[in-house]
Amino acid sequence: MEITIIIGILAFVAIMGIVINNQIIARKNQVSQAFGSIEIYLKKRFDLIPNLIAMLKKYMEHEKEILLKVTELRSNIDKSSEANEKIRASNELTHLVSGLNLTLENYPDLKADKQFASIQFELADIEDQLSAARRAYNAAVTQYNNTIQMFPASMIAGFRKDQIQTLLEIPKSDQKEIKIDQLLNF
Repeated sequence: MEITIIIGILAFVAIMGIVINNQIIARKNQVSQAFGSIEIYLKKRFDLIPNLIAMLKKYMEHEKEILLKVTELRSNIDKSSEANEKIRASNELTHLVSGLNLTLENYPDLKADKQFASIQFELADIEDQLSAARRAYNAAVTQYNNTIQMFPASMIAGFRKDQIQTLLEIPKSDQKEIKIDQLLNF
């Protein structure tokens, strides 16, 4: 009788351990999938930017510094292997692209160009999708972090050596209003 109870308790603990381990794996995979979505939208953005730059070059020769910076950031993100490096460079690129959109207000002919309008719409759409993907990533990271920090999953996470993931955050410096004259050195 005692052996049956002990075997039952051990079986229960083993089953709970397996269930919790699978839950941790599922949450970790959600984080990876959410980050993969961010990378897809970044890739779409990076593929679209050369088309935008080619069109802008016709109209904005004197804005060359911004265009070079955008190209440089795009290249840096493409070469980055660390998630935090990609996120930092992506945030800088977002900051520059929004400043670039403000600059375009001074070019009515460019704004009227259908091809440019189409590219600008696509870029705005990608930015919206990227923003949504970042929110999904942060939600997945929060779920994962909660799972590995709460008992009893924290014990299994400790055995697995799971680490807390970092949320994507926009630095305070990027949250302030963009002053286009400073961006363009006017």
